[in-house]
Amino acid sequence: MAEISPSLINPGYIWTAIALAALATFLWRFLGATLGNRIPPDGPIMEWINMVAYAMAAGVMMLILTYPTGILASATLEMRLAGLLAGLAVMVFTRRLFFALVAGIGVFAVATLLF
Repeated sequence: MAEISPSLINPGYIWTAIALAALATFLWRFLGATLGNRIPPDGPIMEWINMVAYAMAAGVMMLILTYPTGILASATLEMRLAGLLAGLAVMVFTRRLFFALVAGIGVFAVATLLF
């Protein structure tokens, strides 16, 4: 594991990093709040924003699926895929998030108990 340079532990650097992170976060929130009412909900900009949001959610889901941490790491990839595919199938057929979550979690739980 790489060592952290003592010069980076300086409180001035830490507070600067926190301030820059807060500024970046609040800048995007401010722009979203001020420009959000001006963007038509069915326009191409909002469609692009939705696609980016879905892509980011899918990326995080694939990261968790392929490189799990914690207790999820003790399950095999096949068990995790079974839960994911069951949840996706139920979502496609019912269009109900609650039922898809119950199906995905249920299949994963049964798979971990049986295998």
